[in-house]
Amino acid sequence: MIKTSRILAALVLGAAATAAAQGTAPAKPAPAPRAGGEPRNPKIAIIDMARVSNDSLLGKSYAAQLEALKKEIDAAGTQKQTELNKRDAEIKALQDELDKQDRKRQEIVKKTRDRQAFLEDGQQDLQRLRERAQEKAQALNAEFQTRVKPHIEATAKEKGIDILLDSQVALTVSGEFDISGDVVTRLDAVEKGTPSAAARPAPAPRAPAARPSPAASPNP
Repeated sequence: MIKTSRILAALVLGAAATAAAQGTAPAKPAPAPRAGGEPRNPKIAIIDMARVSNDSLLGKSYAAQLEALKKEIDAAGTQKQTELNKRDAEIKALQDELDKQDRKRQEIVKKTRDRQAFLEDGQQDLQRLRERAQEKAQALNAEFQTRVKPHIEATAKEKGIDILLDSQVALTVSGEFDISGDVVTRLDAVEKGTPSAAARPAPAPRAPAARPSPAASPNP
């Protein structure tokens, strides 16, 4: 029997999510000391890449593509299994008639060879589909990381964060330190074509109105 593999949606967006967060925090020099000579304590936050992947429009679009690949492989496996069952039924029917008609022996041998060839070809076809799906998943993962990384860095910079950790390395953390929702909001705003409030430039301050110069007073 042909066995089709189950390609999980987390193949892209879950398994490599940690690598995305780890790649977003490049090494920085030690913080400059304050005026008093004491170094500033770093500000730490965390990000849940699985949440960014699952909740963002971009992540959902990649998950949909992976689901389509999975359905394609499942459909191909079902079709080949159906055909294989049909051939098995033909062979069995011929075997039942073997006692009555010896002339069908050669036909049984031929169909058995055809079945084996079909099985091997089907396994190779499914393997090629799996390999293409794996390559597509890796490409989607790399593209997702490339596109989400600037938004993670912009959010961290906006909040004055010096060190950003993946949520998987934190045993417990207060929700106020989680910037995942801010990253999703910024990412979705870009996908929808509307800049988020954080991404909008601040309005330029108005120039003060020019005051009239005082009239010269007469000499006493």
